[in-house]
Formats: sequence, C-alpha cells, structure tokens
Amino acid sequence: MQISSTNNSIYSSVSTTQTANNTQNTSSSFNTLVNTQNQDTTTTTSSNKLYKKINDFLDAHNGYSSLSPTDEKIFRDILSDNKLTKEEADSLSYEQVEKIATLLRQSDLPEEEWKSMPLVVRGVDLSATQITTNRQFNQAYYNTMKELPNEQKHILDSEVHYNLGELYLGAELRATFAIGSSANPWEYQNMNADFGKFIKDVINHHEAVIADPKVDDIYKKQHQDIVDVYNVLEKNYNQVLSKTKYA
Repeated sequence: MQISSTNNSIYSSVSTTQTANNTQNTSSSFNTLVNTQNQDTTTTTSSNKLYKKINDFLDAHNGYSSLSPTDEKIFRDILSDNKLTKEEADSLSYEQVEKIATLLRQSDLPEEEWKSMPLVVRGVDLSATQITTNRQFNQAYYNTMKELPNEQKHILDSEVHYNLGELYLGAELRATFAIGSSANPWEYQNMNADFGKFIKDVINHHEAVIADPKVDDIYKKQHQDIVDVYNVLEKNYNQVLSKTKYA
C-alpha cells in the first residue's frame, strides 16, 4: 500500500509538473503570437500612413521639389484647405493649371502610397489638360469644360472621348448613341492628328444628319446638342491657336 501510495504521489507530482510546463509553454507561445501580430500590425500601419492634408502628403513625397518658389507658394496657399475652386483655377495661367494637375496626379508613386493621398475637391476638370498630347487641343477642351453647364459638360466629355477613339481607329466619326467602334484613352492619347479638322469633321457629320429630312426630330435634337458643344470647343480651339500664333 505504501508503494502504491508512493507511486501515486510520484505520478501526481510528474503530472502536475507537466501540466504546469504545458500551461507555461502554451501561455508563452500565445504571448509570442500576440506580440508578433502586434508588431506586424504596427509595421503595416506605419508603412501606410494616412494624411489629412494634401500639403502634408506632397511634402512627404517631395511633390513640390520640381516647382519654382513662386508656384510652390501659390499652390500651397490654394491647396491648404484641400480644395481647388473654379475661381482659384481661373486665377492661374494654363501652364500653372497643367503643373497643379501633374502635382495632384502623382502617377509615379506605388499604388499603396498613392491611395493614402487625401481627397482634393476640384471645381474644374484637371484631367482635361491631359486628354491628348496636343497642348492646344487640351487647353481648348479644358476651357470648354469650364465654360459649359453641367449637362453640356457631360455631353462634350462622352462625345469627345468616343470620337477620339474613332479617329484613332480610322472609323467614321459618329455619336455615342450610334453603333460603332471606339478605342481606349490610353490608345489614342499619344496619336498625332489635325485636331482642327477633327472638330470640323464631327460638326459636319452631325449637321448632315440634322439636314436629312428622313431623320426623326427627336434624333435631330440629340445631334444638335452635340453640335452645340462642339461649336464651343471649336471657338476655344481657334482662340488658343490665335494666342499661340501671336504670343
């Protein structure tokens, strides 16, 4: 009986020690896992810093480094409230508008860093300055988008993009509501073209449809809406060419 008692005592002691060790090991492993996860979370958070102010973001990524001191001061003041109003854009030269568009694009940054850029409320369409590689056409398009009311802006935006795609493909220049082929912006952006002729060709196409007695008045109205916005684009394009010629 004494032997049995001793054995039970020894077993009990070993079992208790093993349980304690197992508990200690489990606790240690859990703590290590938690600490590791905390370290990973901290690292992830620090590498994806969120910015509230666009100027802080641009400073962190050397955004202003390529600008002149004058442009830097102007842009910092304008963007201090994370806004670019139409009135502020109108106070800039077109060259400055191009620069601030590039500044706010930051296309060279990795996607994870670009996503941390604060939202800047824009009263003008800065992407209009980069629709093609033809500076005169871009300026005319930008000025037209500023000039038109919202409903006509939408018409011009959709039609110009669609027609540029048709021009790139060598297809007939037709309206977006017609059945035709178009290309993607990254395909036609770098094409060389006579943009004055392009504008005139689009206008001529729609005026021909309007003059056709077989076309229903409802469709004629849609074509006239396109002619109206393209007429404004043509006016602005000719103004840009005139200023460039006598600059």
